Amino acid sequence: HKARIVTQTLLAEYAYVLKEGGIFYMITDVRDLYEWNVKHLDAFPLFERMTQEEVDKDPAVPCVVHSTEEGRKVARNKGDKFLACYRRIADPFEV
Repeated sequence: HKARIVTQTLLAEYAYVLKEGGIFYMITDVRDLYEWNVKHLDAFPLFERMTQEEVDKDPAVPCVVHSTEEGRKVARNKGDKFLACYRRIADPFEV
């Protein structure tokens, strides 16, 4: 799946550019793509999924859901939105 934005290689690059505590927001209207992304993000050691409580309190989430190009497209088409948010965590092997 070369065209996907969530691959092991790209996750390594995202982890490199995001500082600890930085958040990776992912939204799509395609359930299979959402499940693919969640599977790979869950398996990647430098990201941890935010709890629903954390997502609910995150002031950026409404912007991701309603103001991004993808969010607006899905709203126009009256489709489902699948959101997942992951926090960049410390590298356990870095000293």
